[in-house]
Amino acid sequence: MAWVSVIVPVFNASRWIEGCIQGLLNQDYDPARYEIIMVDNNSTDDSAALIRRHGRIRLLEEPEQSSYAARNLGVRASSGEVLAFTDADCVPERNWLRVIEATMQNRRVQVVLGARGFASGSRALRLMAAYEDARVAYILTNRRKSCYFAFTNNMAVRRSAFDQYGPFRTVARGGDTLFLQQLTSGEGPEAAEWNREIRIHHLEIGGARDYLKKSFQYARARRRTQHIEKSEVLGFRECLEIFHSVSSGRSARDRMTLALMLSAGRLSWTAGSLA
Repeated sequence: MAWVSVIVPVFNASRWIEGCIQGLLNQDYDPARYEIIMVDNNSTDDSAALIRRHGRIRLLEEPEQSSYAARNLGVRASSGEVLAFTDADCVPERNWLRVIEATMQNRRVQVVLGARGFASGSRALRLMAAYEDARVAYILTNRRKSCYFAFTNNMAVRRSAFDQYGPFRTVARGGDTLFLQQLTSGEGPEAAEWNREIRIHHLEIGGARDYLKKSFQYARARRRTQHIEKSEVLGFRECLEIFHSVSSGRSARDRMTLALMLSAGRLSWTAGSLA
């Protein structure tokens, strides 16, 4: 029986899927201790065919069009004590599973979130990745439970916790955040941990425009799920504190680039919240 089950929903990801697969297959971790389950969610490209080339990977099919339904199916079919989630357009670093296991040695930890970078070498995206990581770290290390949010492109959960507080609700977006809120309401804010060494690279985000588009989509999704659970966002002063922590020691050009990206992101988020 595997100690950790890696679960990946797949929808029309042929452009990136091979990178994800190779990242998962080449972990510096005992292959006997982990299984890989990919769940095709009605792809119309050759994603499934590309996955079938790899006998190490178990491929399932979920007809309900929902990444959360696909993840729930993967969980039901899995055997691991820990569930590690990522997406088909993400590549984990080689030590991904090893660091997840080390973090889970603390039995108080029920869910752990990791760092997310971008494949692009863009200055703006590098700075935004640093800011986003700092924001998650700030929220979790300061136990700002009302602001907790989650992301299943880099998250690991104990099966016992998922059995108790899951499955994911099959909303358009935000099912991972709703799950985390439910879990920490029952287990306390200390049940969620942050570890920057658990790192993935998001291949889909190739430029600033892609990032801002995602910001719009997430804000719209948050507005549409507020009737299920309410969550807060950090205030201006806290965001400014994080900005200063990230920009400290950087060039004036970097500070200006980050400020402009944050301003554009705020506008995109506001537009999405009103859509």
